Amino acid sequence: MKYFRKAVIQSGTPISFRLVKLLRRKNVRGSYRLLQAFLPCWAGCVPVYLLSSNVRLAVPIGRKENCWDLRDVLQYESELIAAFCSALDSLSNVTLFDCGADIGLFSALVCSRCDRIARVLAFEPSPDVQDLFRQNISSLPNGEPHATALGSFTGFGRLERPGYDDSDHARYVVPSDRGLPVVPLDAFRVFGGDVAIKIDVEGGELDVIRGAAETIRRASHCVLTFEVHPRVCKRTHVGPKDCMAFLGSIRPFRFVVAETGRWVVESDDILTNDSDRMVNIVARTTGD
Repeated sequence: MKYFRKAVIQSGTPISFRLVKLLRRKNVRGSYRLLQAFLPCWAGCVPVYLLSSNVRLAVPIGRKENCWDLRDVLQYESELIAAFCSALDSLSNVTLFDCGADIGLFSALVCSRCDRIARVLAFEPSPDVQDLFRQNISSLPNGEPHATALGSFTGFGRLERPGYDDSDHARYVVPSDRGLPVVPLDAFRVFGGDVAIKIDVEGGELDVIRGAAETIRRASHCVLTFEVHPRVCKRTHVGPKDCMAFLGSIRPFRFVVAETGRWVVESDDILTNDSDRMVNIVARTTGD
C-alpha cells in the first residue's frame, strides 16, 4: 500500500492563531480562554492544508469544533486511521462511505494515506458546514457529498444536542415529520465490490448498519468502523455488542479496538467506567 506522510500548509493561518495554538500545547494557564476569545476573529479564516500530493482539506478554524492547525489534522484519530488503512491493505477499488462526515476530515486522511479508495460517498446533514463539506469531499477521488442523514428508514429527522455536550459534533438525528432528509445507505445501491464504511453518528450507529445491511451483505469484502462512547451508549441503551451482533447476523466479521489493537468478540466487555473514554471498533469480513 502506498502511504503519503508529507503535508504542508497551502494557505496561511493568522499569527494570532499560531501563537494561541503554541500556548495551548505548552499548557500555558489561560490559553484555553484566550482561544475562545479569539474564535470570532478567525470566523472568516479557512486555511487549506495539503495532506498529500493530491489531497487537500479546507478547515474553518473559527469554528470551535474545527479549530485545527496542520498538526491537529495529522494527529486526528491517529490509531483509528492507521487501523482502518491497514484493514484496507488487501482490498482494491474501494468505495468509501463516510457516514457523519462533518467537513470530511476522516475521508481526506484515509485518501491521503492509502491508495485503495476509488470512490467516496460522504453524508453530513448539518447545514452549518455544507459549503466546506461539499468542497472537501468533491476534491476526493470520485467524491460525492450528500446533505442527508443515514438511518434505517426513509423520511425526515432533526438534530438535537445531548445535555452533557453542547458541541456541534455531539448532535444526533431524531425522527421528525419534517426537516433533514434521512435515508438508508442501501438506497444508493452500491452492491458488490470492496466497500469501507465509517460510522460516527452519535448513537445512531446500529440504525445506520441496519440500513446498510444489503450493501454489507453483497460486498466482495467489507471494512467497517463505528464509534463507541460510554455516555452515548448510556443515553441510547445501545452498545457495541448490539452493533457487533447485528453485523455478525449479516456475515462473519472480526473486530479490533483501534486504540489498543485488541481483538474482541461480542461477549467481551468493551465499555469502561470512564464516561469520557471513547474508542473505535474496526470490523473486517472474514472467510471471503
